[in-house]
This record gives sequence, structure tokens and C-alpha cells, in this order.
Amino acid sequence: MNFRTPLSALFPGTSGRLLTALVDHHLADAARPLHLDELSKNAAVAPAQIEAALFRLGLLGLVAPRRKGEAVRIVPGHIAWGALRQLADLSDRVIDTVREQTRVHLHPVPKYLALSGAVVEGTAAHPADVLELILVPPVDAPADWQVGVTVLVAQLSRDLGNLVVHRIARDTQEAEAIGGASAVCVLPPCLPC
Repeated sequence: MNFRTPLSALFPGTSGRLLTALVDHHLADAARPLHLDELSKNAAVAPAQIEAALFRLGLLGLVAPRRKGEAVRIVPGHIAWGALRQLADLSDRVIDTVREQTRVHLHPVPKYLALSGAVVEGTAAHPADVLELILVPPVDAPADWQVGVTVLVAQLSRDLGNLVVHRIARDTQEAEAIGGASAVCVLPPCLPC
């Protein structure tokens, strides 16, 4: 999965680049009209291609009715913007998915779990870009706990569309050293990383 530009990955070509630029605009200042030259530059799409795509978005109600060449006014409250915003930034969803799947596959849950790598940083642009799980097993981990880790890693690789790997640390200090300052704590959620 391409976590750097997921909308462009899901909607290739003009549509994906245009949606990405419009979602960015929705986040920054949804009420401000967006001039075509600015939209063309932000989306890296020729003005001639923009008009056809904007016409389709207008039919869906995402942009207000307009004449050819006029500035674009998005419809900020349209139901689709929330979903598009979530697709544009999947980092929180990645963390939630890891937390949920960890609770399903590991009993008891790890004493500590952090994430590092291109997927959680939102810079992954290819399926080979990695998400690394850094785990500290619980004190009372059963003998087959590592089997659960293997199943978890395989499940997350399928769910995320990227390679997931793991490293086991002896304690939280070692785990924090492995992950470094950019690691994102997942369990326990109250630990600062």
C-alpha cells in the first residue's frame, strides 16, 4: 500500500491527484475558493484535465456548481469529505489496526508494543516498505506466545498491504532504544515514546 499518497494509489491518474489536492484544501481552508491555476499546480494536473474531473465531482455534490474556468468551491459538509480525509491519512487507522489485531492474536498482550518504519511514519510508497513491531513479552507469556506473534505479523502484512516484521526486546528500555525517537507507542497507550 502507498501510505504517502493513498488517494492517488487508490484512484490512479488525474482523479487521485485532484482528490488529494482537494482534500488538502478541505483540511487547510474549506471555505476559501480555489483558483484553477492553484489547483492545477497542487494536483500536478493540466487545466484541461481538471475541468472534466471537476464536472464529475460536481455531479457527486463534492464541489459547488460552477462554470468552466471559475474557481472551485468545495462543499465542506458533504458526507464524502470525512471518508476522503481518513483515506488521505491512514496513520491513525494503522495504529488502531495493530492494537486491535494484537489483542486478538496475543494472550496476554505484550508488556510494551511500539511501531516504527515507513508505514507508521506515513512515508511508505511501496508494498516492500516496512512496518516494524517492537515487542516486550509479558512476564507471564506462555511457551507458545511467539506463535501468536508470527500469526499477528502475517495478519497485519495482509491487512496493511505492506511487509510487517517484528523484534523482541527484553525490556522497555531496550525496546525504546531499538525504536528510537520516532517510534510510536501502541501498548500500553499511556507510555510516552
